[in-house]
This record gives sequence, C-alpha cells and structure tokens, in this order.
Amino acid sequence: MNCLETRRLLDADVDGELDLVHQLELEEHLRVCPQCAALRDRAATRRAVLRASLPRYAAPPALVRKVRAAVLAETKPATEPEQGKRGVLIRWPVWSAAGIAALAVFSLGLGFAWGNARARGNLLVDEAVTDHIRSLQFNHLSDVASTDQHTVKPWFAGKLDFAPPVVDLAAAGFPLIGGRLEHLAGRPAAALVFHRRAHAINLFIWPAAAGSISSHQALLSGYHTQSWSQRGFNFLAVSEIPAAELSQFAAAFQSANPG
Repeated sequence: MNCLETRRLLDADVDGELDLVHQLELEEHLRVCPQCAALRDRAATRRAVLRASLPRYAAPPALVRKVRAAVLAETKPATEPEQGKRGVLIRWPVWSAAGIAALAVFSLGLGFAWGNARARGNLLVDEAVTDHIRSLQFNHLSDVASTDQHTVKPWFAGKLDFAPPVVDLAAAGFPLIGGRLEHLAGRPAAALVFHRRAHAINLFIWPAAAGSISSHQALLSGYHTQSWSQRGFNFLAVSEIPAAELSQFAAAFQSANPG
C-alpha cells in the first residue's frame, strides 16, 4: 500500500470502518511512513474534536409522543370500514398520524441543517488555523521548497488524486516558497506556501466535488482566513497578515488562476 492509497483510507480507519485485510495493510504502511502516521494521528484528533464540538439535538417531547403514537397505530388492526356515499366503502388510513410525524421530523431537520452547516464551517476554519500554527511551530512549512511553480506543481503528482493549481504571485507581493501535503476536510489536501514580508501564508486546496465552500473571511486566535471556490476546487488561506492584505492575496490568486 502506497501513501496515496493509505491517505484515502485514513478517515475510514479512525471511524473503525476498514475490513481486516485493509486494516492490516494500512498498519504495516504506517509503521514505516512517519508522514502518513502523523496524518493518521491528526485525523483521529479531528474526529475527537468533531464528536465533542458538533451540536447534538434532542427531539421535543411532543414530537417523540407523536412518533410513538404513530408507531402504535401502525401495529393496530384497521378500524371497521365505514359506509360512504353510493355504497362505497371508505377506509380511513391508519398511517396518517405517521405521515404527520414524519413531516414534523423533516421540518425539524431543515431547521437544524443551517446550524450544522455553520458548525462544520467553523470546524474547518479551526482545523486550517491549527495546521497553519503547527507548520510554523515545527518549522515544517514545505515538503518541497521552491519559488518555481513548475517545480512545485509536478511534486504533487502521484501524491494526491488531484492536480492543485500552482501559481507564483511574486509580482503581486506574495512570492511562492513551496508546498506540502496536508489533510483537511476529511481528505488529503495540498498546501501552497507564500510569503508576505516576514509572514507565511498557507493556502489549502482540495477538490470541491463533495461540496463547495462559500467566500468568507474569519478571524481565529489572531489569524485571518479567507475562503473561496474556483474551477472545481476549494481554497482556504490562513495567515497573520492583516485581513485586507489576505483579501489582496486571494484576489491575486484568483486572477492568476482564471476559470
């Protein structure tokens, strides 16, 4: 099992969903690959954070009573048919209460969907900021250090199941200094690293196939973030530079990567 195959299975691994054969193959690879082992530990930590942070909602007692009543009604025999007009037998459906209860559950779910989506967005920003801080603390900004986009882009080939767009923004004041592998939003991601004076900018990139993120700015623990989607990819930039400068960076990248 190679690194790409391993990283595709990390989330299933931490969720306990792998079969025995894949589990043994993955563990064998993790014993000899420190990078994948570190990503596995990070995925396990994120899973614990998700379980502790995502909101949990309990159904209102009235809704619980309605659902239970509907289930009981389903198990009872139908009432005797009533004589309708022109001798037509009318059977009142016993599932009407169940339908009402199902509609109530659906409506309740819609009401909670926005809150859950917002919570996931907040966790994504928190995850990206954590990865940014870690890259600074452990002096691991780049797996490939180069200012040449034609060196950085090919480096990702075979290490990811997608080809991240790589541009150099030196002319705009944000020179490229390298890239590295990351794990974000539950899957492998690319991280491009740029400089702004003495500050680093981490730009996380991953496919938007599972859902595009919205354009959004945030401030967390003193770090600014800027997110957007473009050309089938999600982008999330993190840096301690002022928000206005990070917006300039995002605009420069989008202009250099049209589509």
